Amino acid sequence: MPITDIIHVAIKTMDLEATNKFYSEVLEMTFSPLRPPMHVPGSWLDFNKTQLHILAGDGAYGPDQTREPITGSIDHLAVHATGYDAMKQRLIDHDVDYRENDITTSGLWQLFVRDPNGVVIEMNFRKADEPEGSVGPKPDAAHQYDFGRF
Repeated sequence: MPITDIIHVAIKTMDLEATNKFYSEVLEMTFSPLRPPMHVPGSWLDFNKTQLHILAGDGAYGPDQTREPITGSIDHLAVHATGYDAMKQRLIDHDVDYRENDITTSGLWQLFVRDPNGVVIEMNFRKADEPEGSVGPKPDAAHQYDFGRF
């Protein structure tokens, strides 16, 4: 197969500080030391073998110097994650709005959040890999994920 993996995903932002804080403090990604000097402000964050490239300043605009709202044609970014209960508590502690879902047929627990730029992040937790005693999703009406709506 010619394509074997995603190397990075780039997100444009008008608020570099809030975006960096969300991905580093809430989702616990680490800043990469590999970002070279560039003519636009931004950051690179690592998670597993993939990077998230944050583009700010002039990098947040398209070639016609406009910025499309929310995410354009990209709907969401889905990732594997571990530690459902701890992540849910981290979202609550950081006052991040979230939705949750239990896909029993796939053995997955899911958390959905929006980053400061409106990008939806779908976190998938394999129930079988979660620590013994994990509670998992217990959504109330305000936090139940409705497919395609968040």
